Formats: sequence, C-alpha cells, structure tokens
Amino acid sequence: MMRVDYAWTEPQFVRQALYDYEVGPRRQRQRLLLGLTLVTVLGLILINMSYRGFSFSIWDLVLIAAVLCWYTLRGTLLTWSLGRAYRRSGIDGVKLAYEVDESGVKLKVNQAAEQSWPWSQMKRVVRTREGFLLYPGPMWLPLRHFPEDVNPDEFAALLQRKVVDYQDHSQHQLKLKDDF
Repeated sequence: MMRVDYAWTEPQFVRQALYDYEVGPRRQRQRLLLGLTLVTVLGLILINMSYRGFSFSIWDLVLIAAVLCWYTLRGTLLTWSLGRAYRRSGIDGVKLAYEVDESGVKLKVNQAAEQSWPWSQMKRVVRTREGFLLYPGPMWLPLRHFPEDVNPDEFAALLQRKVVDYQDHSQHQLKLKDDF
C-alpha cells in the first residue's frame, strides 16, 4: 500500500489541469477544435477575398492579427483562467489523502467520508513528468509527495498491470513560468 498526502495549492492545481488539458483524454478533441477554428478563419478570409478579387482589406489583416494574437497568448490565457478558477473555488488548502493498493484507489478529502474506486473503474492512467493522472477524475498524484521508499517506476508498473489504458507522457514538458 502507498499513501500520498498533500494539500491543494494553486500551482499544483494549475499543473494538474494543464497536464489534463495537454495529455489527458480530451486532447484529441481540443486539437480538432483548434484546427477547425483555424480552417474556418482561413476560409472566411478566402471567401471575403474572392468577392474582392483576392486583395487584402484592413479587416482581413485585423482578423489575421487577432487570430495570431490569440494563438500565441492562448497558453498564458489558459494558465491565468485556471488560476482564477482555483482562487474562486474555495479549495485552497484542501487536504487530500490517497491510498493506492492492489484493490484500488481510496481518497479522503479533509474530514469527508472516504471514497474508493476499484481498479475495474479506472479507465485511464497518464504518467507525466511530475506525477500521475488517474481517470475517472482526474485524480492527481504528484511525485513530490510520494513517500521516500516508493519508487515511481515500480508504482508505474503496478498501474500498468491494473489499468488497461496506461499512457506514459513523462517526456512531456509544460510551458509554465518558474512561479508555477
């Protein structure tokens, strides 16, 4: 049995949410949506240009500049919005205690009743550079809060044996500033 105890902080929440966003189960839909958005904007510009004889107007340039600005700032905006959501949520300092063993995962939040998930209910596990995301959830098990006697590779082997959809994204690097 392994026990992981920690309290929610804004940096932990943002990291967990960004890992979920970037390597979690919804990443394919997000990439598809991004591609669809870019194709739609490009199509609108081309349709507009075809009516004018393929010349750029000031509004085409404004639209292109707005899309480029959004594309370059989307990571910063996402990080900002996740931090804002955390500050408004009231979960600052909530204590989480996970117990992971051969039967499944148990979670105790503050003084609430313990919740448990047998391995048959775990749909996916994603290993990241800084921890493990377990689904349904995501439930975040940060490596920095693992007991010293627990080897992350042995823990990963347990998860691989127990969960069919195990993904290793430990090479994935978040694009965060040092204060997160």
